[in-house]
Amino acid sequence: MKKSGLILILLILAFLVIVIYSSDKSLSDFSNQKTDVVTIAHKEVFGRLQYGAVLFEHQKHVESIAKALKKSEEQTCQECHNKNKFDEFSFDFPKNVNRKNPEELKNAYHENCLRCHQAFSFENKKTGPVILSCRECHKREYENKEIKYPVFEFDFALHDKHVKKHQNDCSLCHHTYDIEEKNKEIALVYESGTEQSCYYCHDFSKKRGPELSKIVKVAKEKELNIKKAFHSLCLNCHLQNKLEAKESGPVQCSKCHTGKYKTLEELKSIPRPERDQPKKAFISIEGAKMKGVPFNHEFHEKNNKTCRVCHHETLKSCKECHDLKGKQEGGFVNIVTAYHGQTSQMSCQGCHRSLINRKECMGCHYFIAPVKTDVGNKEICNLCHSGKREVEKVSPFNVSPKTLKEEVTIKHLEKEFEPVKMPHYKMIKKLTDISNQSMLATFFHRDVKTICKGCHHKSKEEAESKKENPPICISCHGASFDSQALGRPRLQSAYHTMCIKCHENMEIDKPKKCTDCHERKAEGLGNVYN
Repeated sequence: MKKSGLILILLILAFLVIVIYSSDKSLSDFSNQKTDVVTIAHKEVFGRLQYGAVLFEHQKHVESIAKALKKSEEQTCQECHNKNKFDEFSFDFPKNVNRKNPEELKNAYHENCLRCHQAFSFENKKTGPVILSCRECHKREYENKEIKYPVFEFDFALHDKHVKKHQNDCSLCHHTYDIEEKNKEIALVYESGTEQSCYYCHDFSKKRGPELSKIVKVAKEKELNIKKAFHSLCLNCHLQNKLEAKESGPVQCSKCHTGKYKTLEELKSIPRPERDQPKKAFISIEGAKMKGVPFNHEFHEKNNKTCRVCHHETLKSCKECHDLKGKQEGGFVNIVTAYHGQTSQMSCQGCHRSLINRKECMGCHYFIAPVKTDVGNKEICNLCHSGKREVEKVSPFNVSPKTLKEEVTIKHLEKEFEPVKMPHYKMIKKLTDISNQSMLATFFHRDVKTICKGCHHKSKEEAESKKENPPICISCHGASFDSQALGRPRLQSAYHTMCIKCHENMEIDKPKKCTDCHERKAEGLGNVYN
């Protein structure tokens, strides 16, 4: 009995594994093969779901209803979606329901969906469930499934295409709320020369300053988050164009949310939106003690996918919100922090710092502390704070094997292994080539001495006894640990930390084991230190 019971349990477990595997596989196949599927869950209203989400095949329903009613796909939208006073679809479903009341929202879904299914059934047409059987729609295998589409990117190429198509009529997309209007209903207005990104008013995840907070408040009251704002504006325009038999953009989820994005290189030739922005600027703050900084605005435009990378609140210049002391419009962040904040992607130094977190740069920069504004460094500050109106053009430099050692033999630690022969020139040439490919790196890496500091990190040229002959590792790192210098590793640790970390950060395959660098000595040969 015990043996047969154990076999029964094992069979049941095997069956459950097969069922789970099968359901997972079908779930994966469903998400991979089906397009334009929408998750109906409303967890913000219902909280924890009793039966799980419903995966609604939107395009399939559009085509079925259009065929049954003998209407175009665009004309069927009103069967499920309301129009506002501007004759535009709101794309909310169900219609005419309090969307914050869980019971009312649930009943509205059941009533609207089942009524349509029953109508099709009476006409002997293929349809969905016609009785209230929960698992017909709330399928068990989809309980933890949520369909998420890739973020849509309205890049400069699409913007340029729309500008040309609509003959520079910016008012079709760009608007703001007339919050000064005394009427009960706050109206949308267009103000030429003040066009902003949709995200400034409709992205509720960001905290806004006093200038935008009133406008954002109105957008929140209308529940027009960034998703609804885009869908309302774009889809209504596309649908209207289709109805008028004009060239139009897509109206299906999968046609916009493709997950494919243009690279900066592909966008280089695309003109940027015109807002009377300067091609070149000179950043000079009234009352500042530092010299002004020349800034190539056009170059930075071409090297970023959106203006919001720098202009986080509005498209105004930084100094309009930030001054030497900090003011309310800028969240009391002063101009020094605005330009030099290490952790902010919107500051010059913060952005530059993030750009070196790439494998090409981190071989050296992993060991180099970021420049800090609270400690003066005239070598660095003078590069930007030149007081010149034009950005200094710095040409890439090359290194010659005539001035650099081609190979360096490291033989300070020889117990089990032969000396290491390091391809000195080859390494510097590689790092120099990487630097020359970046305008940012070229500007700060003026000569080979900067590249050398990647390894010779404590070397100071003015203190060297011989020009271009920096001290080697053993000059600072002793063979044994120095208890009086706790922050200074011993020689073996210094070599391994520097070399191995550089290889890891730059994703160089070698070394993986000791003998990739060191040839093992014959047994019993060699001194501990030589």
